Amino acid sequence: MIIDSTVDPILPMFRAIGKIPSGLFILTAGRGPDLSAMLVSFVQQVARDPLVIAAAINRDRPMTHAIEQSGVFIINIIGSGDRVLLKKYARHALAGPVATENMRTRHIDDGGVVLLDACAWIKCRFRQRVSFEADHDLFLGVAEDGGLNESPHCQPVVHIRHDGGNY
Repeated sequence: MIIDSTVDPILPMFRAIGKIPSGLFILTAGRGPDLSAMLVSFVQQVARDPLVIAAAINRDRPMTHAIEQSGVFIINIIGSGDRVLLKKYARHALAGPVATENMRTRHIDDGGVVLLDACAWIKCRFRQRVSFEADHDLFLGVAEDGGLNESPHCQPVVHIRHDGGNY
């Protein structure tokens, strides 16, 4: 059940769910015409040995196909105060060369793109897609590489939603 907070009164439970903090990330996968890039807000380390990262992605997005085809996804962590990355990716997922147009990038050999203006990045080898009959699926990957970009003191965005019924 989704509640439109502009029309329906927001239930206390939805307001409480909205207080769960997350970050903001740009996921990239694929290359050339199959490149996909999109903003996501749920990325979490879910295991330590091996290092497994989960990302929740709407099951209808082109990103799901890009990850499954390439076998790799890159998590680009947005830094606090960064408006350039948010402006480019906030409205919709991008595909093909336009996905990284006018962005400083570094291409990973086996798929995916590091956005050099992000705070940090993590390369994940896709392992499993977990469907739980909802609008999003979890994509699990083993972290293989990563690092900080040009600003080692960059702090990531902490994202708090208005309510749990809207993204």
